[in-house]
Amino acid sequence: MAHVTLLVFDADGFVLPTSSAPGRDVVQNRPFLAFDASAVESAYSRPAAMPGQYAGGTLKANVGYFMASATSGKVDFEVSVEAVSDGDTVDLDAGTSFDTANAGNATVPGTAGHLDVLTITLTNKDSVAAGDLVTFKLERDADDATDDTATGDARVLWVEIWEDTP
Repeated sequence: MAHVTLLVFDADGFVLPTSSAPGRDVVQNRPFLAFDASAVESAYSRPAAMPGQYAGGTLKANVGYFMASATSGKVDFEVSVEAVSDGDTVDLDAGTSFDTANAGNATVPGTAGHLDVLTITLTNKDSVAAGDLVTFKLERDADDATDDTATGDARVLWVEIWEDTP
């Protein structure tokens, strides 16, 4: 399978909601979103057109993160997809139409500050097609006592949306 990068959102490529949002900060000239360990927080990618090279295959999200202080436990992220096609009935002024969240978790690196990349398969992808307006919701599932046990902030540097193609 070939890894085809479609979209990449760095920390500045996310819009923060008015409540339950991660912090936005910089360390060593690297901007990041700081997702808390004790509260569910969300961020939304800036809307984008799904690139024309998207062939409709298996869509995945790579979440590049590091932990502020944790050296053990797991972190759990969820990615939801909203795809709006020309002519859809979604009222962009009044609401959203995100598909069911896709979840993934990983054991954090044994040293705080070390990079990890968590891959989440986006099986629930809102029937996205090339040319659609897409938005991705990223959430740390901090209230999942089984799959999110790491303490401290998970600092997200980027989210890459990519496709597995034959």
